[in-house]
Amino acid sequence: MTASSAEPLFSTPRYATEASGHAASRRIVVTQQARAAVALLDAPAPTLMLCLGETLTTSVDQEGLPSIEALYLRLQMLLEQAQAGTRLYVCGDESFLWHVYRLARHAGLLADEIELFRQGERRRLYCVHCGHFQDIGSEGESSCGQCRVKLLVREHFSRRLGAYMGVCIDPDSPYAPEVLA
Repeated sequence: MTASSAEPLFSTPRYATEASGHAASRRIVVTQQARAAVALLDAPAPTLMLCLGETLTTSVDQEGLPSIEALYLRLQMLLEQAQAGTRLYVCGDESFLWHVYRLARHAGLLADEIELFRQGERRRLYCVHCGHFQDIGSEGESSCGQCRVKLLVREHFSRRLGAYMGVCIDPDSPYAPEVLA
């Protein structure tokens, strides 16, 4: 595959800024915060919004779920029963977006049927040394919560893992001093 001059190749994800006009038989909007998805609710197709806790005063069908686990489970049930033409719109931080994306892909949605809208700073980090995942903010360095290696957060994003890669900052001294003691 060669890179065309029209569309450069990037490892870091690019997120939608507004909903596409693609036709849909049904739309499912999944969001961490109901207010963050207001712009996505104005569409001709039947829409269901799943959100954490709060719901909005609107004519759109909504389900406010008490926990992130309950939201993921409800979404999984909906996607397993989804018919052709269902489109998924996801709003939240990167950790949330990519977890929902993997659930949707596993349930059979195509990548083109999923639109991601990033809101928030939280993102997922994968330690290439021990395989540990952890959530971080926008910082460029972090210590692994499992093996304690000081990590450089690479701008390489793995869509398969839904995370940025963390590599040892100092290969000459990879372990934290308390690990060696």
